[in-house]
Amino acid sequence: MSESTRGHAHSPRRARPAGPKGYRSGGRRAVLVLVMLAMAAGLVARTVDLQFGENDQILTWARSHRLQETAVMGVRGDILDRSGEPLATSVEWSAIYADPSRIGDPLAVASSLAPVLGTEVAPLAQKMSVPGQFVYIKRQVPPEQAAAVQELALAGVGTLPELHREYPLGEFAVEIVGSVSTDHSGISGIELLHDELLAASDGSELREMYPGGHSVPGGLNESVNAVDGADLRLTVDGLLQFEAARILATQVRETDAAGGVIILGRPATGEILAMSTATRDESGEVVIGAENKAVTWAFEPGSAIKGLTFSAVLDAGLATPATTSAVPDRLVVHDSEFTDYTPHPVLDYSVRDIVVESSNIGTILWGERLGAAGLENYLRRFGLGARSGLELYGESAGLLPSVANWSGTSLATISIGQGVSLTPLQLLQAFNTIANDGVYVPARIVADVTAPGGEPTSPQSVLESRRVVSTAAAAHMRRILGEVVESGTGRRAAVEGYEVAGKTGTARKPHPNGGYADEAGNYRYVATFVGFLPASAPELSLIVVIDEPTTTIYGGSAAAPAFAELARIALRRLKVPPPDDGEPQLILAATTLGDLRG
Repeated sequence: MSESTRGHAHSPRRARPAGPKGYRSGGRRAVLVLVMLAMAAGLVARTVDLQFGENDQILTWARSHRLQETAVMGVRGDILDRSGEPLATSVEWSAIYADPSRIGDPLAVASSLAPVLGTEVAPLAQKMSVPGQFVYIKRQVPPEQAAAVQELALAGVGTLPELHREYPLGEFAVEIVGSVSTDHSGISGIELLHDELLAASDGSELREMYPGGHSVPGGLNESVNAVDGADLRLTVDGLLQFEAARILATQVRETDAAGGVIILGRPATGEILAMSTATRDESGEVVIGAENKAVTWAFEPGSAIKGLTFSAVLDAGLATPATTSAVPDRLVVHDSEFTDYTPHPVLDYSVRDIVVESSNIGTILWGERLGAAGLENYLRRFGLGARSGLELYGESAGLLPSVANWSGTSLATISIGQGVSLTPLQLLQAFNTIANDGVYVPARIVADVTAPGGEPTSPQSVLESRRVVSTAAAAHMRRILGEVVESGTGRRAAVEGYEVAGKTGTARKPHPNGGYADEAGNYRYVATFVGFLPASAPELSLIVVIDEPTTTIYGGSAAAPAFAELARIALRRLKVPPPDDGEPQLILAATTLGDLRG
């Protein structure tokens, strides 16, 4: 082979194995697959996270951009009088709100808004200057005021519907019905006691909406129904409640008293028909009290308790109404001297005479025969020392000490109504027992409860009826109490055409520092008249208690006239016929609360 030939000759090239090239192609595919798997895993993880981890955030975003939620108000139940007339009801008012983030010049907006709302400019401007997107400007705005705000068309200011509680009888029933907070929660009276029954539950509507405000066909549409509160029908008569408050306030003014309480009821059922408190405000004017002193005020009843003392004496078989005994005008018991109101020689007084003339000494002498344990036992059976079962807020049980804690004079003082305290309602319930042939019937103020769409149901009393004295003892006492009004200390409680039975009470008021007299030796008094009518078949019972009267201090003159006036109105209102079955005529021109308000 020549040299030139060697210079141009090429060695044969080795073929590359196919393996490495196939490996690179397969690796790229594997990487691609892994990347795709990773992306898929990421998408799955994100989906899971969106579905479960950020569900609330997504719903919040959706609600603000796509879903619209609207609150549906539940309506608080009404409180009605025995005739179905409203004593408390809810009407639609408005709340004024602002979105501070949309208000460029709070001062300018406040200047336009303040005259309409009747408020100052500066506080309004301050409310609209706070960070955030919502702030209440004013709650509980009447419809005409809300309409005036809407007419201003202020950017960032709007109205929301809310309920307002109205009380047709106003102050004349406030101590019974009570009141609610701005958010419709009960804070006093029946509103508080039965808040769970009256309270409503709000509902909501959730809809999927287009940006223009139209519903998305077939879109999300969820609703939670609002639940209205139950209606409560009371035993109270609205018109008689108004009259009771009016009569009591007038009597407090005429006797120049510090205040008073009046209650009207039906003995057979324990129903409260009217219950009012009068007091004086800071200026000395007589006003209807917000505190229901018929159940919160425990006072010493004085001679009114003698009806209970002698009911016990008669029931125990110690005497009959005609049984007589020698009664002096004064008596020393332990270390104290007791006297009758007017001096008199030793008299041969019957049990009837002692009650009719309201003799302290005669009562003490019979109380001693009954004994301390016997007197305490009967008084507790009459309901003293225990709450009535109405369960109204702040109700007092009064004070009846146990015999073990009685002093040497306790039997004497308690038998004539000193050293023992009770509420006006407790004393009325005790006299109802005499009216009911000796059977104690618990007090009632709620007649029935009606849930939305349901039937009325009557609530059960926490107490049960019980016999306290025999039918015969109660009948004897009714006749004696009738003579108290006919010829004794209660003449001014008489009602023409009807036999009235009742008892007066005039008691010294305990001084806060002890004893009964103040530093100057002066006494303050509580005057009471309590009774029922017609005496032979009682349909109504009443009690009037006047606190610290000054023009006259006696139950027969300070309290009995108001008793008679309300009794006359109630008899005609409830069409209770007199014994001769005459046809009573209504003396009230108004027949509904609407007429009364007009």
